[in-house]
Amino acid sequence: MYKPIRDYGIIGNLRSAALVAKDGSIDWKPSPYLDSPSVFAAILDHKKGGRWKIAPVGNFASEQEYMGQSNILVTRFSGKEGVVELIDYIPAQSGGDMGAMERAEVHRKVICTKGKVEVLVEFSPRFDYARGKTTLSAVKHGVSVAHEGEQKGELVSPGEYIVKDNSATATISLKEGESIYLAFHYHVADEKDRDEEHYEKELAATKSFWEEWVSRCDLDSCPVEYPYHESVIRSSLVLKILFFEPPGSIAAAPTTSLPETIGGERNWDYRFSWIRDSAFTLQALFELGYTKEANQYVNWLLSEYQDTENGPEKLQIMYGLRGEQDLTEETLSHLEGYEGSRPVRIGNNAYKQKQWDVYGALLDAVWELHQRGSHVVDSELWTSLRSITNYVVKIWEKPDNGIWEAREGLQHFVHSKLMCWVALDRALKLAESHGLNGEIELWEKEREKIRAVIFKKGWSEKKQSFVQSFGSEDLDASLLLMSTLGFIAGDDPKMKSTIARIEKELGAGDGLLYRHTPDEYFGGKEGAFLLASFWMVDALVASGQQKKARSLFEQLLSLSNPLGLFSEEMDPSSKAFLGNFPQALTHIGLINSAFALARGRAKNV
Repeated sequence: MYKPIRDYGIIGNLRSAALVAKDGSIDWKPSPYLDSPSVFAAILDHKKGGRWKIAPVGNFASEQEYMGQSNILVTRFSGKEGVVELIDYIPAQSGGDMGAMERAEVHRKVICTKGKVEVLVEFSPRFDYARGKTTLSAVKHGVSVAHEGEQKGELVSPGEYIVKDNSATATISLKEGESIYLAFHYHVADEKDRDEEHYEKELAATKSFWEEWVSRCDLDSCPVEYPYHESVIRSSLVLKILFFEPPGSIAAAPTTSLPETIGGERNWDYRFSWIRDSAFTLQALFELGYTKEANQYVNWLLSEYQDTENGPEKLQIMYGLRGEQDLTEETLSHLEGYEGSRPVRIGNNAYKQKQWDVYGALLDAVWELHQRGSHVVDSELWTSLRSITNYVVKIWEKPDNGIWEAREGLQHFVHSKLMCWVALDRALKLAESHGLNGEIELWEKEREKIRAVIFKKGWSEKKQSFVQSFGSEDLDASLLLMSTLGFIAGDDPKMKSTIARIEKELGAGDGLLYRHTPDEYFGGKEGAFLLASFWMVDALVASGQQKKARSLFEQLLSLSNPLGLFSEEMDPSSKAFLGNFPQALTHIGLINSAFALARGRAKNV
């Protein structure tokens, strides 16, 4: 009863997003915002979650594509009776204040392009993650929706709807050349919103919005090779959906609780913004030429820090999309989860963890902006950065939860030490570049101490590799970042042997990698981690293995779904998508790797 995750496309508009399956069913849609409770959640419970399906009656084959370089999704149904196109989009919206943004809508246009077809509409919204009671009533222009007695929205649609068991259905006949519009409004629709001209204007405006975004993409300064161009553009369009405006934060993914292994418990809510993702995100945005969004994102990050009371020790690893600090996790026990993968979670208790990499990520983000000449480090900002750097001096020798957010105990993770080194290194570079005062000698001393201890305790002579944590022989894909972050030369023998060892021990076939040595410490089994493979591409480029890096990159591109989308993880055997979808970090990794290959090619010419 559950569709493969790779059979979904995404639509969105910087406020919210929805997943649309190849069978024409919207099976995930939070409203009014990306982090709001769901209205449609069949992907998490096919019986209770709710869906909105539009598809021809009878046997039809279907395929999906995006309308040009946009986030307007076209599902094409073909059968003996004819051909029908379903065009799905969320009207573009940018800027403005949050109070005006509850104009949350999903528009769906159905066009018969050949023959004569009966189209069945099945509409069964279930507000608040299917908690409480959602009540439907047929009205002259579609279906009225209430939750717990309060009017919550309307389906505006032609046809006569029959309501049974709080699901509304209608069959609409279309012949070649005919089309209809259907729209779900989170609020009660105005009469003027119900004519075809209005919806045509919204469709045209939405298409223009996405085309303008793509037109600002700068591939000329470091040209990505033509075969990779479309993949990079599609990834940038995914990132834009996950931007939350205002204030300029970026969600890790638009979904919650899609499992990292079927039937497993590693099911997390990713509709939040992680500080650690910042440097990766900024690099991708700058590569693409999106300096406005990059500045907006860093300003949001810095505002979260500067609004934090009691200094850097209170800085969280992640925040809500509006800067919320309390992200307390909750289990939705009434939902069975994707393919029975329980629990379904909302919120994320990882926000309470200690992860030292956040300080390096934040300072690296500011350094990225400085290098691009688009951000001024004023005295107020430097006071904040200086306090962070001095805090890193105090805590870097302590254990933490690490990049993979281990929920059982603390360890001396090498990646965490590496990012503390990055924090000190970037602070020193910023101080030198701007002539700023700071505890320079102390920072230099501690930076070298971290470097020395990583080489001493984070290196295994037996494995001839850097390892996951001090005293361990386990490997970790995050070690691939050591060269790209400037800690060690990419062609250093220790780095090259680490790459080879990670390939051997973490390799899952077909270019896929697990992110660390399997260990119950991290909460059970999972799929191959797609970002790790893009990290491998970058590490191979840095080590001078350009041909091998290119081959791996092309193999990874072949593993996307037909729309060019990626999830967080993948089953190495079946190539089924796993984890939340689509995943921002995977697409960021794709973009950064494409540019790394371009630079590597230019260097070798």
